[in-house]
Amino acid sequence: MTNQKTSVQTFLEEQLKDREVAESFYQGLDELRLAVKIAQLRKQRGLTQAQLAAKLDTSTPVISRLENRGNCTISTLKKVAAALDAIVQIDIVSKEDRAIQKT
Repeated sequence: MTNQKTSVQTFLEEQLKDREVAESFYQGLDELRLAVKIAQLRKQRGLTQAQLAAKLDTSTPVISRLENRGNCTISTLKKVAAALDAIVQIDIVSKEDRAIQKT
């Protein structure tokens, strides 16, 4: 079986050659991963968005935004983690190491 690239893979590789596009892409990807992680953990804990919102003294739409965008402050992330009986792990990685991780 050959390992041919799809047109989407080829397009993405071409676009990611532009540093600004790559940075924006990976920023969005990180936020999406965070959003998915929050939603998964909430579901594992058996909570609805409304129940998590109540634990955080906020509204359901706020939780929905967190789970769809993942864009929030570290302070908010820590509150969400505490409400989900979890911890926040933050890491700083050089751009060179990140490029290696993404390949």
